[in-house]
Amino acid sequence: MNIQILGQYDFDNFTLLNALMDEKDQVNTAVHEYTHFMLANQSVYGTIQYCLNKLVIPPNCKSDSDKRNTAMNFLMSNTLKVQEGTAVFIEATLFLLKSNSDYEKFISDLRNNKQYYNYVSPLCFILEYMKKIDYNEKLYIAQAVIQVALKSMNSHLYDYDGKLFATNKSIQKLVSNKDFSENYLPNRKFERMLKDCRNETSYKDFHDKLLNLAESEDKYDICEIRNRLEKIKKFIIKIFDGSPNLEMYKRRLNQINVDEKEQSSIFLQQLPTMFNEEYVKKISYNLLKQKCNTVNYSTLFLLGGLKNNLNDLYNKMGAIDNQQLQESGEILFFYDLQQKEIFGCILKSDELKEIFEQKGNKYVLLTSYKNYDYKNNCIPNYSTVKGNTYIYCDRTYSNSIPYLEQWKDRIVYYRFMAYKSMIVLLVKINDSSIFMLPMTPMVADEAEKDIRAKHTNMRPITEVKDEEYDPHVIKDERIHDEIDTIVNCLFFINL
Repeated sequence: MNIQILGQYDFDNFTLLNALMDEKDQVNTAVHEYTHFMLANQSVYGTIQYCLNKLVIPPNCKSDSDKRNTAMNFLMSNTLKVQEGTAVFIEATLFLLKSNSDYEKFISDLRNNKQYYNYVSPLCFILEYMKKIDYNEKLYIAQAVIQVALKSMNSHLYDYDGKLFATNKSIQKLVSNKDFSENYLPNRKFERMLKDCRNETSYKDFHDKLLNLAESEDKYDICEIRNRLEKIKKFIIKIFDGSPNLEMYKRRLNQINVDEKEQSSIFLQQLPTMFNEEYVKKISYNLLKQKCNTVNYSTLFLLGGLKNNLNDLYNKMGAIDNQQLQESGEILFFYDLQQKEIFGCILKSDELKEIFEQKGNKYVLLTSYKNYDYKNNCIPNYSTVKGNTYIYCDRTYSNSIPYLEQWKDRIVYYRFMAYKSMIVLLVKINDSSIFMLPMTPMVADEAEKDIRAKHTNMRPITEVKDEEYDPHVIKDERIHDEIDTIVNCLFFINL
């Protein structure tokens, strides 16, 4: 039986939410993933995982890949109960804030998912206490539980030599040490602190014990957090001791910094997704040219030049950019919505121009937000392309704002289109180009407020309903169908 994934946090700067989930699941799923984000973002264990995730291991370096996998598996397995227990607990708190009956239904339904019920069951005694206290006190207790979870994940793992976490043998030796096991393993620390609270016989004693456990000896001012990050970076480099890629890893880690953010803005770092597998087939130039001319409901997606994309990858790896890079060509994907197939290839510039210029093309033209000249309103090197060009941005709303500033010197029009649990912002930036930014419904609400307040050159389309045409953005059926084709190709093609 296939279980639908509703959300995911992958130690990045955003959470992923399923674009097909029911409306009733949107808020609690977003809060569940945000809890993972917050626990990782504010803890030693989570920061180590985040940094390890940011490293790009060269494909020919199996030793480094094995070391990272070993360290990540250790970190994941020893924080799983803390992470999932706290995330489900916060979900339960949401229902409890509505009413005791909503909470009881949530717990009753959760019993059908044995794995996740087992994660939260050690915290259910706290939820039972919370049924009897007022709204603000519930919030206070929930925040204390989060602090206890953070405390369990904030063991100073970097006090140990990172090399000890590169092999299962050395990890096993560490874990067998009672001092390490008791003081450095988050799951065990969390269970022990919960047990201490559960042993109290009155709400007052429980309350006092919980708040006492929630207090931390560590300082959390920005200077100390930055100092902690530097210790973590040194710890990680030791994991890869002896690797020929150490300097590259150091450069990549140096790109990671601490920044102060409002918690509400972190919550809105969401991206809609489908969690579906994309199987890309290779395609020859001649076959691609034929498909572009014959396949209806298709999308030709230009990612940009090979050289630029490789240099971007080098930067993400921490490698030194190769200015002498000779590789040329355009990276592109062809989406066939009718056959539900995705093809990929690299074309020479003159080959792509031939495709653009052939008569009878059926595809919708899409390009990456990185592969568009906002000053001259065209795809670089292909200014004579006919028809509509759509610009796809896969960043969170807050991270896309620098691109919204690209047209601050002129009036543009925008509107939103809804697809299941996903909203797509559409901005008509010139006569033949539309900027597309998918987002979750919660983010869309805040984006609408932000645009109206801060981007007054962007004028909303408000006089028409969702499926109706308007004088500026979706002028006719053709544009509507082209947008539908793109969204279905990118998000729903493999369903």
